[in-house]
Amino acid sequence: MSSAISYFTGGFLVSLLVVLNMTWNQRLPGLLGPALIVLSLAGLAACRLYTAQNQPRQQDPQEA
Repeated sequence: MSSAISYFTGGFLVSLLVVLNMTWNQRLPGLLGPALIVLSLAGLAACRLYTAQNQPRQQDPQEA
């Protein structure tokens, strides 16, 4: 499952970079560029939150 999250995170990051490039070069009309940027950032945030919630907790060796 962690490899799937890695692929999703990479995909959202690549899509963010592509959309930023296309927006900078004015190839996306109107609000489509900013909307896609927000969607990509939301996807990245969702992947990060999922990873943070499901990451196995490691015990501090001093507490044991």
